[in-house]
Amino acid sequence: MDEREKQLKDTDRTAGFNMMKFVAIIFVIALAIAAIWFFVLTPADPNAVSG
Repeated sequence: MDEREKQLKDTDRTAGFNMMKFVAIIFVIALAIAAIWFFVLTPADPNAVSG
């Protein structure tokens, strides 16, 4: 039974690390999309439109 408990503990550690890696990757992708949206897709000065 000791070998099984060790294997489960290793699995938990690996799963936790992979979940953190997944969250970090999603966060980096979100930051990249936000930066592209802000710096590239944001229109020019809205006050320049005469009306």
